[in-house]
Amino acid sequence: MPTTIEQARHFWICAGDMSGGSRNQIELTDDLALFFTDAERVAEIVLIRLSGGNTLSRPLTYRGDDYGQWTEDIWRLGLPTSNMGAPDYPGRVIKLQRSDLDGEVVYDICVADIGGEEAQLWIEASENNGFCGSTGDTGIHEGRSFGYWFD
Repeated sequence: MPTTIEQARHFWICAGDMSGGSRNQIELTDDLALFFTDAERVAEIVLIRLSGGNTLSRPLTYRGDDYGQWTEDIWRLGLPTSNMGAPDYPGRVIKLQRSDLDGEVVYDICVADIGGEEAQLWIEASENNGFCGSTGDTGIHEGRSFGYWFD
């Protein structure tokens, strides 16, 4: 049975305030960035599919730890913007589901309200068949809940 984030098919994370002008960039620790394949992390590009079926190449950028504000390595994922047909992310829960699209890895994105029924189902799936955790609390930024599961 799979046990690590690299083997997970589903990954969710509380978005927080987000960054970027369109509030579409989410920061991930090195450990969470392992959800994406080695090839995607090297190329710094992932394919994200919106609910309407539109698939977009999006940046997954390694930011390191040399910006004076982080204590561990950080990756920044630029999610599709509202101008591209994506939902609003700040203050919500983002879920990515790894799928296959003609031999390529694609991540189906879904967004739910914190405390909503859909988000609660994701938490339960993680608790029952995966892992739930929280990113580090730096004292400046509060940690964000996340989870992943297998199927």
